[in-house]
Amino acid sequence: MITIVNAQEKRTILKGKTILNSLSISDVHVLNTNTNIGTITNDNGFFEIPVKLGDSILVSHVNLQEKFILITNKILSDINFTISLNEKTYTLNEFTLEKPRSIFYQDKDITTYQGPVVNATTLNLPYVNTQPKKDNSIIKFKSGGVISLDNLINSINGNKRREKLLKKLVAEDDDLLKIRKKYTDDFFITDLKIKKEYINQFLNYCIDKNIINIFKSDNSIKLTTLLIREGKIYPHKILNEDLFLTKK
Repeated sequence: MITIVNAQEKRTILKGKTILNSLSISDVHVLNTNTNIGTITNDNGFFEIPVKLGDSILVSHVNLQEKFILITNKILSDINFTISLNEKTYTLNEFTLEKPRSIFYQDKDITTYQGPVVNATTLNLPYVNTQPKKDNSIIKFKSGGVISLDNLINSINGNKRREKLLKKLVAEDDDLLKIRKKYTDDFFITDLKIKKEYINQFLNYCIDKNIINIFKSDNSIKLTTLLIREGKIYPHKILNEDLFLTKK
């Protein structure tokens, strides 16, 4: 009886290859579902598995679609048996984008609190409808100076003109800071005879001497000549400490 069973269960070795878009695939599981005997393809996509006519093999890979193959005489006689696999496709459930909600939003379906509404309005808090107004009266420049616009432009009416002047002052301050960094302290102190605490006030003084336009023209000789000329006649008098870009 053992001899008869062995004869009936005799299988041949099926050699094959797995591919995806003509490229070999490694680590593909090939399982004979009739015997539960399986194997894995090598780096070149080849595998060997015992089968007989009528067996079914399951070919699977984590990123590929499973494939069942029924063993036929044609497959057994094919010396170049190749299994072509397909990539898995994932379909997401349809969803609808809704309007963004505040972190304080309460879903009416799950909200259990039925008490009175408590907020600034119901509590009659003072200034509940007051909108904060941006204060541009005091500004601090990148270079360190602090200036009061209210004192500087009392004669100017209108917010637009006020903001325009503010932008001009900020732009001038940026340019003066660049000029300040272009020269060393020793140049101002030794060559121009200007004390360190007066350097930035001196640069502000030179605004009316067209120093910014000369700096933007990238003419270092003309800029240095201007500083030397104006340094000789600079009054060395503290006019407004708030305009200092550097303090001692």
